[in-house]
Amino acid sequence: MTDMGTPKIVLTADRTLMSPYRGLSLATFFGCAPAIDPNRDKSSFWYKILGKQVTPKILFDFICNYIPHTNGVANYAPYGLRKLEAGLLRDGFSRQDVVVAHPDHIEQFIGPQTEVVGTYEMDPLGMGPVTMTFTYGRKQTSYDEFYNTELHHRIKAAKLKTGSKAKVISGASGTWQYNYDPGKIEEFGIYAILEGELGGIAPEIDGHAGRFFNYLINGDFENMDPFRKRSDFKVNIKEFERNGKKIHGRFVNFWDRPELEEIPDIVEPSMHGMVEVMRGCGRGCKFCDVTLRSLRYYSPEKVKREIEVNIKKGGSKSAWIHSDDIFVYGMDPRTAKGMEPNREALEELFTAIMSTGVEHTNPTHGTLAGAIADEKLIPNLSKIIKSSPDNMIGIQAGFETGSLRLIGKYADRKLAPYSPDEWHWVVKEGVKTLNQDYWIPAFTLIMGLDNDETPEDSWETIRLLSELENEQPDSMFTATALTFVPIGLLEKSDFFNIGNEMTPAQLGVLYKTWQHNFKYGIQKFMTKTGSKGPQRYFFNAIARSLGGVPLGAMERYARRKSKEHEKVIETVKAKYW
Repeated sequence: MTDMGTPKIVLTADRTLMSPYRGLSLATFFGCAPAIDPNRDKSSFWYKILGKQVTPKILFDFICNYIPHTNGVANYAPYGLRKLEAGLLRDGFSRQDVVVAHPDHIEQFIGPQTEVVGTYEMDPLGMGPVTMTFTYGRKQTSYDEFYNTELHHRIKAAKLKTGSKAKVISGASGTWQYNYDPGKIEEFGIYAILEGELGGIAPEIDGHAGRFFNYLINGDFENMDPFRKRSDFKVNIKEFERNGKKIHGRFVNFWDRPELEEIPDIVEPSMHGMVEVMRGCGRGCKFCDVTLRSLRYYSPEKVKREIEVNIKKGGSKSAWIHSDDIFVYGMDPRTAKGMEPNREALEELFTAIMSTGVEHTNPTHGTLAGAIADEKLIPNLSKIIKSSPDNMIGIQAGFETGSLRLIGKYADRKLAPYSPDEWHWVVKEGVKTLNQDYWIPAFTLIMGLDNDETPEDSWETIRLLSELENEQPDSMFTATALTFVPIGLLEKSDFFNIGNEMTPAQLGVLYKTWQHNFKYGIQKFMTKTGSKGPQRYFFNAIARSLGGVPLGAMERYARRKSKEHEKVIETVKAKYW
């Protein structure tokens, strides 16, 4: 690449999205950790030790190790970036025109010939649910935001140095965040933000990649044009006022459902051996934007082709199967009124996946209701993928809340074919069913759901977690409390501000989930998941030594905050430990 000058289109992502995280299970969330506390007291003990650093940078950079590169070209990249790359190559751009650059070598690809620099962004400003929780509502700066900022500043400097007029465009599912902090558009020198028309959902431009980039290069997005057809790209120049200053941002809106044959197969290896098997969900949870996407399923043959790219070009030995609910795969929503899984389709899919020769596979997401709706489903899939005590299968699942009121109001279809009043049974039966065949659910909960959560709702969550521990003492699951973020059908709601709005009972939820993960997850089964090797034991040792720190921090916070907060912590320790 270095002998041909600079390419027309440079695609990249920041360090947190371009790391294998040493093969550690769930470590991909480490970018959500706080990096900098800009308000730390200079006379404090921690300032004297770490300055403004929160999570030591030397530790983060060790765990978030860079992917390898070849002359600055990334050997692996996020799956969505690989889809875009494949779409551009299919639509007439040559291999010399397009490069997926390693973030640490971005400068060598930016020059006078560069037309576009595209950045793939999942949590660019640290406003994702996990990050908002860990940084107390952005009072601290996460590593996601820290490294995204660093990347944009380096792109801007490289353009200045070479006289490049390249248009910087940011895309992927995190771009909605620029609506809440538009000053960053100006700071980063972003020409345009690509976003979907419905909420914060990422537009599916891989089906029309060539058309989009030709419009961009030819200057078709210069002016606002609200009258374009729905299936085309529309330009919206938004005006924001912050601190008495007007800020303008160019947002390119697009919404389309590419047909399966329009979605390209990846041609180069994706991060973590990830491949997609479907788009959309169909569950209809109001707090999620995925439900706005229509359901489409990749054929087993299409999935196999992409896995084979990861095996042959990337040396992958595992396949991470992405969906928004794997148990919906192959289901016909017109006939499956109760969202019953299509067991035959799932068995065919995973048989095809294993036929590629991968040693391990696991889905990214799945619902508890889907897992238990067919009693033969998990046992049959487990035989196909060879789950065992030495081959644990991780899956992210939405626990959301223990409140029957909230689950019925905001996520009743998440329980189908069951009803909201059966939610506690679904959770318990789901954990039991998954664990029996060596599947470990990583639960996420929502604190302050639509700012409608009462103290009793929070206590229901604490009680349900405690009942799970007591009734199934050998159960394996993790639980992570996330703050409510206004996306999906609730996009006009307000953020839940954990730094200012956390009630005593909500602090209890946060404390209980962390206590569970420390007491059960870290100490009981963390070393059984993720890639094999000494690194898992090293990371586990770190987790064991530091895992109790947040509990102590929450106890100190409660003492400072109020007697009510302190009483909740004591109640959790006395009754629900």
